[in-house]
Amino acid sequence: MRIKRLKLVGFKSFVEPAELRIETGLTGIVGPNGCGKSNLLEAIRWVMGENSAKSMRGAGMEDVIFAGTASRPPRDFAEVTILAERDYAEAANDEGSELEVTRRIERGAGSAYRSNGRDVRAKDVALIFADAATGAHSPALVSQGRIGAIISAKPQERRQMLEEAAGISGLHVRRKDAEQKLRAAETNLARLATILADMDARANALRRQAKQAERYRKLSKEILQAEARLIFVRWQEAKAAADKARAEANAASIAVEKASAIQRGLTEQQQTAVGELAEARAVAMAARDAASDLSNRLVQLSSERDRIIQRQADLSAQAARMADDGAREGKLTHDAADALARLQAESVTLAAQIKSREDERPALVKMAENAERQARTSEVALAKATAEQARADAELRVAGAALAAAHARAERAERDAERLAQEQSLLGDESELQSAKAAAGQAVAALHARLEIGAAAIAAADVWRTELTEHRETAQMAFASAKADLAALLSEQSALERALAKGSGDKAIDRIKVEPGFERALAAALGDDANAGISGDSGRRWTLVIPPRHGEVAAGTADRGDPLHHPAGGPPPRTGEECLGDHVEAPAELYARLSLVRVVDTDTGETLRPGERLVTRDGKLRRWDGFAADDDGATTAEQLIRANRLAELAEIVPPAQAALAQQAATLEQLVGNIDAAQHEYRAAAAAQQGTESELRQALRAADQAEDALTRSQSARAALADRASASDQELAVAKADVTAAETSKAALP
Repeated sequence: MRIKRLKLVGFKSFVEPAELRIETGLTGIVGPNGCGKSNLLEAIRWVMGENSAKSMRGAGMEDVIFAGTASRPPRDFAEVTILAERDYAEAANDEGSELEVTRRIERGAGSAYRSNGRDVRAKDVALIFADAATGAHSPALVSQGRIGAIISAKPQERRQMLEEAAGISGLHVRRKDAEQKLRAAETNLARLATILADMDARANALRRQAKQAERYRKLSKEILQAEARLIFVRWQEAKAAADKARAEANAASIAVEKASAIQRGLTEQQQTAVGELAEARAVAMAARDAASDLSNRLVQLSSERDRIIQRQADLSAQAARMADDGAREGKLTHDAADALARLQAESVTLAAQIKSREDERPALVKMAENAERQARTSEVALAKATAEQARADAELRVAGAALAAAHARAERAERDAERLAQEQSLLGDESELQSAKAAAGQAVAALHARLEIGAAAIAAADVWRTELTEHRETAQMAFASAKADLAALLSEQSALERALAKGSGDKAIDRIKVEPGFERALAAALGDDANAGISGDSGRRWTLVIPPRHGEVAAGTADRGDPLHHPAGGPPPRTGEECLGDHVEAPAELYARLSLVRVVDTDTGETLRPGERLVTRDGKLRRWDGFAADDDGATTAEQLIRANRLAELAEIVPPAQAALAQQAATLEQLVGNIDAAQHEYRAAAAAQQGTESELRQALRAADQAEDALTRSQSARAALADRASASDQELAVAKADVTAAETSKAALP
């Protein structure tokens, strides 16, 4: 399967429809962090059936839908479509070689899958990709940290990768599905057995209930009959009781009529008494209302009397106060009359004094006018003198202030000049700063050279480490393959040893060795006789018989334990035929049988001599007496094939173990070299960091030296300008002092 195109709509950052074409060769996506590169891989995994929200870097599966921004609203769905091209074997049961799988998710509605326009289940989609040796959890989808996880994977995880590479992961998915179905079927069967047992128990209970119901119906019928008889008896008794009650009722009716007449008379008497009682109650109510009115009137009169008494007391107190006020007013009137008399006497005295003063008034007015003129003249003269004195004092103070200001300016200018001289002396020698700047520049250049050398060393160490890592990965893959092959060989060897150990014993087949390719021929030649014992005194067994050599009579016997390498007995083989004994190592007891067996590739039907057997390599047998058999002794052939395979494994396993040990040593050496390269890389990186730190310090020192030199030059220029200005200020201040002294001396 080859992925050709990927379409995304509303998936994470792909708010607008986007299409990624995957052309033949290598297709790469380059972009800054956060541009959505990882979202493409997650989209592929998601459309392949990924159901873990955590794997999608979200809290819920709906987090894959575009959540919106400040300027764009969120989407309500997300859809990813993958178009892949399948080979003929994968597309044999489908509509064509192209496969289009679409997964769509809506908020609050879950996911839906379509395959080539048809609605399918998530399980079907996972099975489609599993058959193509891929899927949402395929090792082929390499994400961040995946290479390290593959390197440190457990054997079970590596087996899963190898199975997927072999294209059998779909079989495992189907196997898992079948196992789940079998377990579900077993669970259903167990539940069915439980339900059947429950139904049997319920059926037994229903049978008991049916019997009880039948008995109930029978008893109910009997009860109904008994109740009918009882009701009839009760009806007769009730009829007799009704007749008796009817007679009693007639007698009671007569008694009731009599009692009714008596009651009517008593009722009339009661009505008369009620009328009289009502009249008496009306009279009593009128008397009670009159009494209530009189009580209210009595209360009002009592209140009025109390108010009049209080008013009389108040008037008496007011009359007493008025009498006191009259006495006090009379006393005040007497005092006022005395004061008025005194005031009249004083008025007469004052009138006499005023008359005497009026005669002296003209002379006093004239004297006051003369004194006022003299005072005004004196005041004018005093004002002029005071103004002249104030002007002179002001000029003197101005001259003094100007002189003091001139002296202060001169002193300040002298102090500024002295301070500038001190500051110039404190600046030091500028040559030292120049030397420090040159030394810092040389240090920076040397550190730049060291930095370039360190970068080259780091690059070389990185290249070496990368090469060693690639060699290690190759060695790990070779080691894993060799280990898997050795494990398979050991597993096969162990299985063959266990299988052959089950049938081991003193049988002919256990002591026979046949060349590869002749197992079925030997099995057809011996048949079930291969399971017979060697020698012995009873039962099916092989005994030692040495046939004559081409008409010669055999002499002596052979050792029972010697294997048969070349059976020379019997007639010589024809052209194109071989003696089976030439390809078999067997006990001497089988000498006679094997010497009469010929092996050919194809049976041409030639006539056999008496006692001969003709076998083919594929296991067909024909005897001289006309008997023929196909695939006779398949079990024996399989056992012989296993024995040969075990012998072959015994020769293959040691070199494989040695090769695995060599690869392990090589891998360990590579790991050591990688550690050394890593150590060298880290040391070079640490040295580079130290050099970079020293370079930063040197650059900082160079900048500081240049800044110090610049500040020194600026300070010297500023001090020179300030010194020139201070000299000018001092000259002006001295001129101002001279002018102020001259002006002060000229004052009166």
